[in-house]
Amino acid sequence: MKAMFGSAAELAEFDAESFVPKVLFESERAKVMLAGLEAGQEIPLHAPRVDLAVAVLEGVGDLWVDDAPHPIAQGDIAVISAGTTRGVRSRGGRLILLFVVSPPPTAADHEVARRPWPADATGGDSRVG
Repeated sequence: MKAMFGSAAELAEFDAESFVPKVLFESERAKVMLAGLEAGQEIPLHAPRVDLAVAVLEGVGDLWVDDAPHPIAQGDIAVISAGTTRGVRSRGGRLILLFVVSPPPTAADHEVARRPWPADATGGDSRVG
């Protein structure tokens, strides 16, 4: 594939049970995915050995980095170094994220320090409109 074009809202996939990662591109150097989360869904906390760039394409939520949640909303970006604990939680509706990871993660990367979010964790309400 040399190029791909499309609307995030049309390409994203959702499931009532859990978030849906949709691979848009993968090579030996990087992996690009859309993540679709329904309200209240989360990506468990984990610390993979891959660098991550995140762009919030739609919705609001919290992005866990290291030991605390941070509010995120449409238009926000974040870059997280390999080995850093991370996770995502949707708040207030659907959340669509673009992930670029390098190198592509392995199954073992997603099990490193994998745990649920603390019950009281929230990044605050400063981004909820």
